[in-house]
Amino acid sequence: MKYYLTSILLAVAVGLQAQGLPVWYNASSRASTYPSDVYITGFAMQKVGSGESVESAIASVTEKARVNAVSTIQVRVKNETEDRMEQLQYKMEGTAKNAMQRYLQSVTRSSVDMEVTGLKIETCYDAANGRVAGFAFVKKAELIRQTDRKLTQVLSKIENGLDEMEELSRTAQKMQARKRGEKLAQLFVQADELQRLLIAVDPFADDESLQTEQLVSLQKRYLQAMSSLQNGIYVCLKCTATLPDGRRYTALKGEITGALSPLGCSFTDNEGEADWLITVDAESREYNAHTAGEYTSYFVYIDADVSVTKVKTGQTVYEDRLTEKGSHTHNYEQAARDGYKNISPKISAIIKQQIQQ
Repeated sequence: MKYYLTSILLAVAVGLQAQGLPVWYNASSRASTYPSDVYITGFAMQKVGSGESVESAIASVTEKARVNAVSTIQVRVKNETEDRMEQLQYKMEGTAKNAMQRYLQSVTRSSVDMEVTGLKIETCYDAANGRVAGFAFVKKAELIRQTDRKLTQVLSKIENGLDEMEELSRTAQKMQARKRGEKLAQLFVQADELQRLLIAVDPFADDESLQTEQLVSLQKRYLQAMSSLQNGIYVCLKCTATLPDGRRYTALKGEITGALSPLGCSFTDNEGEADWLITVDAESREYNAHTAGEYTSYFVYIDADVSVTKVKTGQTVYEDRLTEKGSHTHNYEQAARDGYKNISPKISAIIKQQIQQ
């Protein structure tokens, strides 16, 4: 019986070759030539539509075959990884586990976008029946080898990214460090997917081949670094502002802190604790008053000296004087208040630009 079945499959393969069609075109010969214990495969076939070019149909069936193969892998990943990952004690415990899961969940990826290194796709056109077919395949052994190499590369990128992130944090560039950390989350997602893929296709996968210890170590470094950046940028804002009669105008400081807060800035009066020292020294000067009929318009200029200094290095990255006019029909004080409201957004914009570079 076994000999008889082999003869049939051989006859089918010979028949396909005689028609100029590949051996994978027929389901029986495809199963015998690319057995599921050795290969992961995806197959798609469709008729060439009326008015559709063969090239367009082949492009369509190529993508369908790829998605078919990737979906097959995704099903294996879903069905076979959870228990084994728990057995391998991969996941961290407690708050660290929950925090890492939050970062992973912040990056979403589509299953059909999963990268399967080494996946090959072949296509053919069955002119006699007006059909095109696509076949995607990869040897499990090759997939394991390529995935293992890819995992090593991703872990290396994560380590380099953490080094860069920690250096940015040390040099008071916390905004840039946080942005770098957000990008690293995507690499952790890739590493997680690659580990799950290895578990799904390699029955002998263990902590060593999955590089579990290294990944957990990198996750802990990442969580520690992100935690230190949670309060954002520390700013020491020294702001003085006066009205024409010499009284203090305290609202300017509040307006600037309000503009910086959405960046994740935290404010401190201790210069030594700050990443940035912002100094704003503003005063108002009466300009003139213009009367037209029953109304008098009062004009005031606001002069503000602004400096932005990186505390860690002592480098002043910005220093200049800004001037803005204010006006009001009541008196010089109200004109000054108008001038401060006009100049506040400009000061805030300059500070934002400097601390985000």
